[in-house]
Amino acid sequence: LFAWPYVALLLGALALYWGISALRAKPRTPDPQAPAPAAADTSRPQTTAAVSGLVTGGLALAMVASMFTAKLVYSDYYECRADALTNTAQKACEDLLPKELRPLLGTR
Repeated sequence: LFAWPYVALLLGALALYWGISALRAKPRTPDPQAPAPAAADTSRPQTTAAVSGLVTGGLALAMVASMFTAKLVYSDYYECRADALTNTAQKACEDLLPKELRPLLGTR
């Protein structure tokens, strides 16, 4: 999903929404006409799935936000890379990055 940040944004937002909705849902009242279960389970079975959805959705949204922030802050570098026609020109674009980020974002 790193190549499709908009899909990751949509899926992360949906995971947060469904996780919050599942946690806020009230347990169903038992049907008086249905036979009583052997052991009454008072906990909500969706809690584990809801919390894992919240965590995963939050991580997805944080990763998408960091990608958008990096693209915005270092837009000069990304434009230079997109406009470069040769490998030498792409390597020359690394001057637009801070030295600490050159091994991470630059060409190898």
